[in-house]
Amino acid sequence: MSKKSALFLCLCGASLMIFCQPSVLAKDGSFVASAMGRNGDVNVETVIKNGKIAGIKILDWSETHPIADLPKVQIPEEIIKNQSVNVDNVSGATLTSFAIKGAVREALKQAGLDVTAFSKKVLPPKKLTGTVEKTAQVVIIGAGGAGLSAAVAAAEAGANVIVVEKSHYAGGNTSVAGGNFNAADLVRSAKFELTAQRRKIVESILNEKPKNRLQAQLIAKVKDQLKAFDAAKEKKLFDSPEFHALQTWKGGDYQGDLELVYNLTTKAPQMEKDLEKMGFVWRKNSEQVMGSLWPRANRSANYASGVGFIETFLNEIQKKKLPVTLLLNTKAEDLIVKNGRVVGVKCLNSNGQTYVINATKGVILASGGFGANVDMRVHYDTIWDKKLGNNVNTTNVPSIQGDGMNMAERVGARLVQMGNIQLLPTTDAYTGSSNSKVNISTSVFVNKDGKRFVNETGRRDTISKAALQQRDKQFFIIGTSEASQIDKDGRNKYGVKLEDLVKQKKAFVGNTWDELAQKAGINAENLKKTVADWNKFCNDPKDDPFGRPSCDPEVRLDGHAPYYATIMSPSVHHTMGGVRINKNTQVLDKNGKIIRGLYAAGEVTGGIHGSNRVGGNAVPDALVYGRIAGQEAAK
Repeated sequence: MSKKSALFLCLCGASLMIFCQPSVLAKDGSFVASAMGRNGDVNVETVIKNGKIAGIKILDWSETHPIADLPKVQIPEEIIKNQSVNVDNVSGATLTSFAIKGAVREALKQAGLDVTAFSKKVLPPKKLTGTVEKTAQVVIIGAGGAGLSAAVAAAEAGANVIVVEKSHYAGGNTSVAGGNFNAADLVRSAKFELTAQRRKIVESILNEKPKNRLQAQLIAKVKDQLKAFDAAKEKKLFDSPEFHALQTWKGGDYQGDLELVYNLTTKAPQMEKDLEKMGFVWRKNSEQVMGSLWPRANRSANYASGVGFIETFLNEIQKKKLPVTLLLNTKAEDLIVKNGRVVGVKCLNSNGQTYVINATKGVILASGGFGANVDMRVHYDTIWDKKLGNNVNTTNVPSIQGDGMNMAERVGARLVQMGNIQLLPTTDAYTGSSNSKVNISTSVFVNKDGKRFVNETGRRDTISKAALQQRDKQFFIIGTSEASQIDKDGRNKYGVKLEDLVKQKKAFVGNTWDELAQKAGINAENLKKTVADWNKFCNDPKDDPFGRPSCDPEVRLDGHAPYYATIMSPSVHHTMGGVRINKNTQVLDKNGKIIRGLYAAGEVTGGIHGSNRVGGNAVPDALVYGRIAGQEAAK
């Protein structure tokens, strides 16, 4: 080999060594990158100093609070601590965890660092062993709306409380719900009128032949209320807890226990007032939301979605220093029974620690339904031809697996109406989430041919069945600028950014109906005819071909651009079956006898909503019966 050749190879080798060493090209500074999370882009700033990850900050996102709160803190901390992006995801927030890690990976590339050098596998902490025993007067399983309502009520009644929650956050399904709370509130519903079509709805219920004594009593009372309403020449909407009860019972095909229904509707207005005393701010006007059948749905003015109920209870616990202990990441596995009485719960923490928690007064099941458990859905379903498998999305958080029902059944509880499973038609066509809507959920629905196909204010099961008959099982909610629920920050009522929805082709925006149709893939001529026909109906609201009784201001289509369309498809939403309870929330066995020491509230119970839950009834059900359970268990 010549000296020149040897020198050339040496220089080339040195050059390759220089360019293969990542530290040579790396640069310090702040690098911003983004990756797609659950709801949209997660924008992350990563600080690099001396070739290491020195800081990570989430700049902006649309991820769901409180589910995403832990990964927002934990994932960056773990990455910095271990100098690796290959850390464990937070269970229940996998897409958010992946997004944060993906954005940091991109930042490492921008800094000229070798990503593989920051990808070593981080081993999880060693699991704990042994058993810890705790005692409280009241033990509650589940920290959703029902569980926290029960915790506050029990603590205010003088009991000390332990709440066990299998997830890393408090909230359950309540935290991701739309936050609609049905209550007969004549002040907030005053903007609506008792139109001729709505009066027909009332009269049809009053003209029914009573099926039992309570229905007869409620009908008689509503007749007197309507007579007084007419005598006063009221122009606002008619409503009452009794009419709410009758409408709810009919909406579930009379399968619910009318006594439980009436107990709910009479206590909902007081619960509404008590939440306000705790700091919850209600919007000025009621709404008619998907499947609510009547404009009596109220929601928060100071919180997005149902998380406001959760934070209100948590704030109340903190503010009053109530004796409530919350054990997160702790799954209840079995009820402990002694001498025929439920006296505690055996639990397992995600860190491996076993807990035996004794309850000296009572145990409350508030663990939710089974909407996220595909096997249970398919096994129990009696409405959807056993077609609720993995190909059908759900609005439920992953932890909603029917745990409470299974535990209760093992100690002899009776499960009722387990086959009654509800689909929510107005959900994200790709994820099943209910948080992608831009306009109110009872605005005009059109299919891909640009045509209406159903009464948008009807029952949820009826609308879902109609939606599943449309092309690709998809449809659109359309609306105008005035009727949108986009705030000044460009986010919908769930806190999701409109730009993220548009980027993901979940929402479409147009300055004309033609432009909207072109972007969304809707037949433009049919869409424009549908809009014209709808506007005509709004000016003279009668004889709608699908039987819709009214056109209220928030669903008119004669407003200004931009116009919106959000693509929707039905998803599993609510399981109406569960453990049988009496009006004091005591769980009943297969013979109808009380199981001593065991109470239940919320979606874990069955026999209230029947075959179809009226939209907006779930939250008051959880909170009202949660309160009753807490008070009863504390006695």
